Amino acid sequence: MSVDVDNGLFPSQTVMEGSGEAVAHIVAAASVLKSMGELSLDVVEIVRKYVDNWIMSMVPLDYIPGMAEYLGGKLNKSILDVPNEVSEEEFGETLEIITSVKKSLDMGEIPYNFGDAEVRIDRVFRGLGLDANDFGRFVGEVNLLEKMKRTITLFVLAIGIASVRDKLWIVESQ
Repeated sequence: MSVDVDNGLFPSQTVMEGSGEAVAHIVAAASVLKSMGELSLDVVEIVRKYVDNWIMSMVPLDYIPGMAEYLGGKLNKSILDVPNEVSEEEFGETLEIITSVKKSLDMGEIPYNFGDAEVRIDRVFRGLGLDANDFGRFVGEVNLLEKMKRTITLFVLAIGIASVRDKLWIVESQ
């Protein structure tokens, strides 16, 4: 099933439900190819497209200026490293749970499963070489709903940045 999203930036882009599980499958396959030395630019581009599709299901985000730069400075692994820490199934479930949590937050509701989502976010962060405790400057000193929204934003940004983090990205960013 697909959903049309009109967020002003990408009018009427189709976002597939289950896109989080699809990302997990593609990332796991690409990770295997990477470990075998068979990773190609085409495969990396496919990973990025699936991640972009998932990100589109998450907009709008509660972005605070400096989040992306801060994350980019802390992030030291690629999305293809996540399967070393989190199973494909858990990663897919995490992305799907985060999507449902985000929908609840967008409606102004505090999701019942946010505690589970935080634990899952932390596990994926560790797979990316991040420590959730480093983000207090963005999530501290705000009400619970805002904290949740910002935590989700940090997670989505981390996934997005990690999907483009490769040797070419590192060279171009210096």
